[in-house]
Amino acid sequence: MSNDMIKTIDTLGMIDKQIKDLEATARKLKDELIARGVGKYDGNLFQVNVQQFDRASISPTLVRELADEEFVASVTEVKTINAVVVKPIAINV
Repeated sequence: MSNDMIKTIDTLGMIDKQIKDLEATARKLKDELIARGVGKYDGNLFQVNVQQFDRASISPTLVRELADEEFVASVTEVKTINAVVVKPIAINV
């Protein structure tokens, strides 16, 4: 494997770790705001609006339970997806 490819992989890995760390921090901050309740909150640079609403979704598990296989097959789309899965090799990364 070329040095350029190794550099690309390691750069992606470091960025992926930073994103995961930032997302974890954002989840904690959002949880703090949600705990304060629904409302609008102002900072010095940004404003947040904590909202609560219902979202309807279809449960694939219930569809499989309640519908026959032919119906499930008729409404199922199969798509090919490209994915890059990043895993650290080093323990301290």
